Amino acid sequence: MPPRFQIFEKIAFTLVVMSAVLCSGYIAWETSPGFQEAVHASATTVRWSGDYSFICASPANNACEQLPVD
Repeated sequence: MPPRFQIFEKIAFTLVVMSAVLCSGYIAWETSPGFQEAVHASATTVRWSGDYSFICASPANNACEQLPVD
């Protein structure tokens, strides 16, 4: 098989796999309220972690002490 077709085959396979993952994720999202809650909770955690990392990376002394600890 020419290399050109191997590249097309890899691209097609990647698209099929990504489609299957998206469909499975959508089905899980629609059928499981626990999954929806977990996604929202993890999004909040990731946002808080990003804010914490951004503030703590600043050159100010004791920048992390500004953040509230929950």
